[in-house]
Amino acid sequence: MLPLGGPEPATWDALALAARNLFATHAWASTWWAEYADGATPHVLVDDPAAPRVVLPLHVRGRGLRQVRWIGHGPADLLGPVCAPEDLPRAAPLLRAALERGDLPADVVLLQDCPVAQPWWEPLGARVISTEVSPVLRFAADQTWESWLASKSKNFRGQVNRKPRTLERGHDVVVRLATAETLEADLDALFALHAARWEGDSPLLDPRQHRFTRAFAALALERGWLRLWSMDVDGRCVSSLLTFAFGPDVYCYQFGRDPGMDRDSVGFVLLVHAVRDALEQGAREFRFLRGDEDYKYRFADADAPVGTFALPRGLRGRAAVAVAARRRAGEG
Repeated sequence: MLPLGGPEPATWDALALAARNLFATHAWASTWWAEYADGATPHVLVDDPAAPRVVLPLHVRGRGLRQVRWIGHGPADLLGPVCAPEDLPRAAPLLRAALERGDLPADVVLLQDCPVAQPWWEPLGARVISTEVSPVLRFAADQTWESWLASKSKNFRGQVNRKPRTLERGHDVVVRLATAETLEADLDALFALHAARWEGDSPLLDPRQHRFTRAFAALALERGWLRLWSMDVDGRCVSSLLTFAFGPDVYCYQFGRDPGMDRDSVGFVLLVHAVRDALEQGAREFRFLRGDEDYKYRFADADAPVGTFALPRGLRGRAAVAVAARRRAGEG
């Protein structure tokens, strides 16, 4: 087990499930630590070691400017206290006490990708650095595929019904999920298609990100969370969608498609398949995660924005946060 401290992995993951956050799991934190720690010091805060209700998985890095951040930041799209929503008020006092005791030697605490709708950090006086949209599709408890589709526009319904049939008329089409035997090859295809789609301009193309994704996908497959969809057309993978099913939610994490088959809408066809599967498997939310790409809003019916909030400590920290705030104002 990696030296993170905190509660046992099973207890940690149970709290992540209560938080409805895949990125809050011990599996995510430990995989991140193995790839991204780079000499950082872990500081996993727990409100009650005997019966934890709140976990704050933090780390400290930097000499000139000592920064406290979440374990897992960067590859994660949603971070924050690992706890049930009703226990969120415990988080700010836990963090404040650790800072005041000197347990966290920090010039600035940077709380990245926290849900804006859960402002647990407000009692700390943290400043807003940035916010980002995070589209989500929410399903009603009694919703069926037919009733959901009926709620969409006539044009959308027509595309959902027509595009798969058009593709299947001219090609041999197979949609499948990755298995232990196919995982490595399917991830290779995903990364290649993602690179082709974004023409090399995506943070998910970084070799370190690839290593991290492979490691976490293997753990997720063992735990039954992985849903890596591939669509083969005439024996060749032309679209790939990496999703994770955790609790009542499905996370749409990485997408790739062959730009040479855009006229066949292979990405849209595969995404429709994944959304339908999520609904029929009982998911309550299909989370498209950070970013305002157009394809997400063809499906999403709500937004769950995330924000980055900074808590300066001392002159050095206040100066750094002021610079970040001025930069944000200039970009706006």
